[in-house]
Amino acid sequence: LLTTALTQRRDQMVGRIAPFLGRMVRREHFSLPGDINDTSRVLVVDSGDLTELLFFAPVLNHLKRRFPGMRVTVLAREGNGEMIRTIDNINELISYEPEHLSLFSTTYLNLLRRVKARGFDVVFMLGRDFSFARALVTLFSRAPLRVGFTQQFTYPFLNCEIRTSDESTYEAPRALSFLSVLGQSPGDGVMAWRLPERYARWAQQMIHFRKPDKDTMLVVVDPGMGKGGHRLVETALAHITTEVVRRNGARVLLLSNNLDAKGLARFRALLPNCVLDLEPKNVKEALALLSRADLVLAGNTDYFHFAVGMRRPTIGFFTRFDAPNWFPKSTPWVQIIQGVRGQQVSVDEVCSKIDTLLHFATR
Repeated sequence: LLTTALTQRRDQMVGRIAPFLGRMVRREHFSLPGDINDTSRVLVVDSGDLTELLFFAPVLNHLKRRFPGMRVTVLAREGNGEMIRTIDNINELISYEPEHLSLFSTTYLNLLRRVKARGFDVVFMLGRDFSFARALVTLFSRAPLRVGFTQQFTYPFLNCEIRTSDESTYEAPRALSFLSVLGQSPGDGVMAWRLPERYARWAQQMIHFRKPDKDTMLVVVDPGMGKGGHRLVETALAHITTEVVRRNGARVLLLSNNLDAKGLARFRALLPNCVLDLEPKNVKEALALLSRADLVLAGNTDYFHFAVGMRRPTIGFFTRFDAPNWFPKSTPWVQIIQGVRGQQVSVDEVCSKIDTLLHFATR
């Protein structure tokens, strides 16, 4: 109830000041695709969601391949900055902590001035949920072209809206709508995000020290919260993991970017003595370790979607709160089990799906 009341107050405030902000905006005309060119200065405003940066990476790859002189700056949450640094097509990273987006803080006002002084030509605002702080950054950039998905308060923050009709489309291909609205044809040549090989080699060495037998299966488990705000009950996921380990003689690596150290320790205590003593220092290291998984067990989490993008055999434990737009499509290396409240997940069903995935992986 408190969250709802705060949201209503925010909406009322934005509704009152939006007309005033609209009069402050520079009303320059833009044309597409002509205004996206080799001299464009581009700002990407993140949503705080790591997965959306993953999905947007192919858009940047395509634009930088077409326009090598384009300069790209990304405004991203500090915790996600390590992932941004793995993308070669990024020229500059401006990082922030969530508390820095407090509207009347000195840090936030400095951020607005910093963005305005850059003289950006184009802003891409990621995310579907309205954030006044991020929307204001987009507006104060004074970029002639500001692109993003249609939201509750599109005007005056965006002047080029992306509207999608099929809400069940997986978010990864939907992100390519940024290219379509710019008059760019992605075709079949869009390169997805790829982990640099040097990080994958580092991960292989770290795992080899702890699991010298390369034939021993490595199962990565993410017990964190899903996109729908729910997750599989810890004891149920631990029971499934234990059985998978028993049947396959596997070792386990725990990874999560939204479960704190105490939560991971509590989950680890539910497992037998099969967990590798390996903890990543940041997102970049976690993604490198994830890339070496033989099997991934996770809810609808960031690392689930990265595993999908890496084409790792993956079982997704989704809940009834996970919307259809988070379900990967045409991905035979992924199996989704959507739980029903009050019903236990069948271990035999999970193991059967794992057999199917591993069979696909060896083809």
